Amino acid sequence: MKSSTSKGFICGLLFLATLLNYLDRQTMSVSASKIAEEMRLTDGHLGQLFFAFLFAYGIAQILVGPVLDRLGVVLAYAIAVTAWSLAGASSALTAGFTTLFAARLLLGVCESPNWPLALRVVSRVFPPSHRCFAISIFQSGTSVGALIAPPIIIYLTTAYNWRISFVAVGALGLIWSSLWLAWFRWQPERALDDVAPAEALPAAARLVSGSGAGRALAATTEERTDALPGTFAEIIRTRAFWGLVIATSFLNPLQYLYTTWLPRYFDKYAGVGFGKELAHRLVIVYLALDLGLWSGGALVALLSRHMQVRRARTLVTTVGALCMMSIPIVSKLHSLDAITGNICLATFGLGWFIVNYLAFTAEVSAKKVSTAAGLLGGTGSLAGAGFMLLVGGTVERTGSFELVFLMAGLMPLVALGGLWLSTKPAPQALGTSAAGLPAKPRAP
Repeated sequence: MKSSTSKGFICGLLFLATLLNYLDRQTMSVSASKIAEEMRLTDGHLGQLFFAFLFAYGIAQILVGPVLDRLGVVLAYAIAVTAWSLAGASSALTAGFTTLFAARLLLGVCESPNWPLALRVVSRVFPPSHRCFAISIFQSGTSVGALIAPPIIIYLTTAYNWRISFVAVGALGLIWSSLWLAWFRWQPERALDDVAPAEALPAAARLVSGSGAGRALAATTEERTDALPGTFAEIIRTRAFWGLVIATSFLNPLQYLYTTWLPRYFDKYAGVGFGKELAHRLVIVYLALDLGLWSGGALVALLSRHMQVRRARTLVTTVGALCMMSIPIVSKLHSLDAITGNICLATFGLGWFIVNYLAFTAEVSAKKVSTAAGLLGGTGSLAGAGFMLLVGGTVERTGSFELVFLMAGLMPLVALGGLWLSTKPAPQALGTSAAGLPAKPRAP
């Protein structure tokens, strides 16, 4: 089998895992109004349920990264997807707010390994100039999951009830785990399933290219990983890490706002109502997010032919942030089409921002990718958990999303500042060569 086909299939499996990850959490978001009606919940209660998931998710991501770096990625991924699928399906058995809260906590813990594992695979299989595009493919699973969730969940909820939707989505994860294990059982790409992360880098490069260029890339990467942080203490001492902490603390809450609260906003505050029109408008919004993810990664790969990879990423990210800052205008619009269009602009920009943020995250530490990704992802999820409580309380008190959208328009500016900070460390920490690889420190 050609290495390019192998690489594409692995990326496709990562995409499907991320899609299922978001389908499981979106089931709650899309059916929130029906659940609230049955269980007599307020927006404040919904905010607490969204908080429960993200709080558990954030804590687990911080703790799970070092553990994952010691495990084989193939088996760990299969266990993670199976666990979160069963946890998601368990929501169908809940009888009230307390048991649903507990189910959301469990789902958050079980879903936490996805990004640390996916970024670990990408960092081994793809060279730096192509990582944004690879990340855009698997990360688009978030928006595709959010895109296909409304019609599927609304149909199942209307035809049957909201509990059936949780069970149906959970069953899909079991199918993915079987396919993932079968692929690595019969294919030579099992080199990914290693315990020593640094040793996998040259092997992955050979897997991608299968050529002399690939071997050169592997050798160069192996030499340069020694200059990058390889322990927890080294990671948290870098400027790149703390810049990305700022970025994720203001970026992740926005991602969760758009993927979690938009169904509720359109249904109860924009006058759309629960049904086909709600599904159609959500599909359009999340399709814009998909286009942002795909085009953002592809644009960086194109611009990298004419400028440094870091500059290409920051340029695309800056434009994305400007698009996101337009969201406060929604509160001044009265046309549903205009409102939808403005939200689409914001989610498109979110896609450009996210894909580049994740590319930088994958390069904080070549040796401990899951550890760095877990720390940053966990931090962003905890910030998102707090923001979910803030959104729920604010909407309940004010009866609108106006103040929420105002905050959402200012937050990208802070996130962008953090990203800029992370891309200007000392040359030996995160410098890049002309090929986009980490640069060696200059001799004194």
